[in-house]
Amino acid sequence: MAKILALTSRLPYPPREGHQLRSWHMLRALAKQHEVTLLSFVRDDDAPGAAGPLRDAVAQLEMFPIPSEQSRASLGFSLARGLLGSNPFVVEKYASTDMRRRIAELLSHADIVHVDMLPLASLIGPTRVPMVLNAHNVEHELLQRRIDIETRPLHRAFLRTQVARLRRFETMVCRRAARILACSETDAQQLSAIAPQTPITVVPNGVDTQAIPVSNEPPRANRMIFVGQMSWFPNRDGVVWFLDEILPRIVRARPDAQFALVGKNAGLHVPASLAPNVQLLGFVDDLVPVMQEAAVYIVPLRAGSGTRLKVLEAMAFGKAIVTTHIGSEGIALDDGDHAIYADSADDFAAAVVRVMDDPALAERLGRRARELAVARYDWNAITASMLPAYDLAERP
Repeated sequence: MAKILALTSRLPYPPREGHQLRSWHMLRALAKQHEVTLLSFVRDDDAPGAAGPLRDAVAQLEMFPIPSEQSRASLGFSLARGLLGSNPFVVEKYASTDMRRRIAELLSHADIVHVDMLPLASLIGPTRVPMVLNAHNVEHELLQRRIDIETRPLHRAFLRTQVARLRRFETMVCRRAARILACSETDAQQLSAIAPQTPITVVPNGVDTQAIPVSNEPPRANRMIFVGQMSWFPNRDGVVWFLDEILPRIVRARPDAQFALVGKNAGLHVPASLAPNVQLLGFVDDLVPVMQEAAVYIVPLRAGSGTRLKVLEAMAFGKAIVTTHIGSEGIALDDGDHAIYADSADDFAAAVVRVMDDPALAERLGRRARELAVARYDWNAITASMLPAYDLAERP
């Protein structure tokens, strides 16, 4: 049994978005085999009072506020350092003296330090304790994709100042790591290009298939759904693209079409002409009935990295999925068998209408997607195969 010091950028439990789901399942698996001390930042929208299962799983849990969320002045300082210093803003926003000090105190008792998000590596001083990096994305590639589709001039200019800084920082951390855990083969190849000497293990994102019920009742053929928070840029960009260019085409063919968006949606504009066809549900306590009544799960993403846990969740629910190639990158969905791929607005709308008009196709796609989720992406199997990656980092 190793003593693992784990660092997370937000509380992994309760998991309300994809980042938390991956973090939670990986930490829970580690805690079954090792002694895990978790130091976690807490975002304003986290729920420490509901973190009981996390406290029960780990040996020790300590929480810290995110410095840049404490005041406008703190955010301004982080932005200034991200513009004028060598580190990117995404690193400076987590520059916590208290967290850095506590890590230094605990490292002398640790066999491994598990870093659950790239920027947190900046808080670890010189040490001989091996580091395992859980790479949720290839961050500099994700940032470049965002720049490629960003239309706001000031935002685009700021992001351009960050690419070189982020790539340099990511390269340094990946070369420092004893092992990297990547979400997909694509991510592994990109990370290997910047850190060719670092061992990389692919640990795909997963889903708890046993916890997701599959309904025997047919879904509503005209209903689409997407689950994701609009605070995550790839989600917002994809949904805005869907509302502006894809949904109008669907509604012309199917005036009864209904689109349900689950997740925080602050600031999202719905065109007035489409308001009767759109439901902004926000956060829902029980996702099951909302998912079960939808016939089509849409993934209109044009940016991103890693693999989308919400796609795996849709597979486990047995939903017919229409997705861009980026939207389901890293997931072994066969076009026409487990899902339908479409990258242009015309093709995406046509694919959705095709599924709506053909309940037998929707049923087959959903059934095959569920079968794939059970066979290849169940968390229990994934985390069990992950554990040997920590053996190389243990002290003799």
